[in-house]
Amino acid sequence: MSDKHSYFKGPRPETDKFPNAVRKGDLVFTSGFVAIDDNFAVIAPGDVVAQSDLVFRRLSELLEHAGSSMEDVLKISAYLVADADYPLYNEARHRWFPNDPPASSTVVVASLVKAGLVVEIEAIAWARSANSD
Repeated sequence: MSDKHSYFKGPRPETDKFPNAVRKGDLVFTSGFVAIDDNFAVIAPGDVVAQSDLVFRRLSELLEHAGSSMEDVLKISAYLVADADYPLYNEARHRWFPNDPPASSTVVVASLVKAGLVVEIEAIAWARSANSD
């Protein structure tokens, strides 16, 4: 029997079968999160601070659902559409990881899936204990 568990949380099209996170053993891998509402409208278009904080909050909720937490994050990867947004994103990242921060990569990309989105973030975290589905 496989110990791989999929987790679904937050807004997603009904046709999207990919999970928001997958847990295998003691690791949780999240999909990239962006700032969209339940109707798939962009929240705070162009605002990297608001979008980053929202995405980190949603990642935190998802990790808790999967048996982990922001304190257990080992690595984050972020995709920004403008290199000028990096200092503001970096401030948000430091607010969410004030102590013992994870490894981190940030990449500037030409665009994200929807106009107005300026940041996408994914994480890998250690899972504290077995979590029932």
